[in-house]
Amino acid sequence: MELFRAIPSSRLAEAEKGFRGQSTIRVPGNVPYVVDNLWESLRPKNMPSRRHAIYASPTPELALQNASAPLVDGDEYVACRVVVEPQKIRIAQLQVTDARYHSDIRLISKWISQHGQELAELSLEQKQKLAPLFMPGLYRRELTELWNTHPLVAALCAYVGQHSSFWSSASDTPQSSDGELFFELIDDADTYRLEAI
Repeated sequence: MELFRAIPSSRLAEAEKGFRGQSTIRVPGNVPYVVDNLWESLRPKNMPSRRHAIYASPTPELALQNASAPLVDGDEYVACRVVVEPQKIRIAQLQVTDARYHSDIRLISKWISQHGQELAELSLEQKQKLAPLFMPGLYRRELTELWNTHPLVAALCAYVGQHSSFWSSASDTPQSSDGELFFELIDDADTYRLEAI
């Protein structure tokens, strides 16, 4: 199946030459940082990192509907076909239109609420040790360190590991649906191009 993105018309020449992947961490604006940190720690190796993902759509119509890049005067969105060798990318497509609607968010928020009293009663020093869990861009190894040093983090991680459906319900083959779809270039040196349709 083909992938599509919609970009401002002013970027078409640049798109035809090619883009590299997202090199810096993309901080999520649609899900809590603690959820993003847990999802990244659970991510299977064959799935793309949301933090370095390029968002796409299975149809040109959905690409236009989901376009969000800023437009300058005289710009309009143009649907484009993603041109990239399939073996150079990892793809994931969710069953929900946006990760913000995934049931894991409620699952994790509910666990934190149920343990809110325990968290509130921690000393300032203990709260400071736990703070990275709720900050953007926590790496897997950093989460593992927290897991190994704090029983509440270990309990949360174990619970989410058992009950999370984010990655297990994601497809690594694009479907003809409006589920959020994203891909990541496997090698930093790889590029993808966009062709206007």
